[in-house]
Amino acid sequence: MSLKKTVLLCSPLFLVLVLLFIGNNGIDISSINQLLLILGIQIIIVAFIEEMFFRGFMLKILLSWGFKLAVLTSSLLFALTHSLQLLGGQSLESTILQIIYAFFIGMVFSLLIVNQQSILVTIVFHGLNNTLIMMGQNNHSSIYNYIIILLLIIYTVFLWFRALKSNECISNKNSEIPI
Repeated sequence: MSLKKTVLLCSPLFLVLVLLFIGNNGIDISSINQLLLILGIQIIIVAFIEEMFFRGFMLKILLSWGFKLAVLTSSLLFALTHSLQLLGGQSLESTILQIIYAFFIGMVFSLLIVNQQSILVTIVFHGLNNTLIMMGQNNHSSIYNYIIILLLIIYTVFLWFRALKSNECISNKNSEIPI
């Protein structure tokens, strides 16, 4: 897929990042070293491991049952792992919101892969997303969280229908996850 098509297809992810930035009143840049450390850890370790597991390994295995079941199952499992935030003392409301967010971002990421996007796109976005959340100056529930979830739902529906009518989508066990 051309760079232009990739940028257009992934543009809602940029909007999500902008909304996260605005909703969190920017990011704490009092320590550039801390910002770079968190960004590096989030992209190189956390996002890389989670994306390789959920979109690289799990999605690929589940694709033998069809892309619909694969996308739904890998996204649901990704969302459920975020319920562990309750053990860390996060509020029930914040955890439920995070599970819903994780489910739909998992759907988007999986559908991007099914629609022949590189897993590098999901890794980079995932790392930037986590960094903006961690370094945000206001991480309380806000209208922005609900707007982002609504945007992700709309984006999910768009990508789902695109995958349904595309002849290029990954839909069998012999297809490779694009890097």
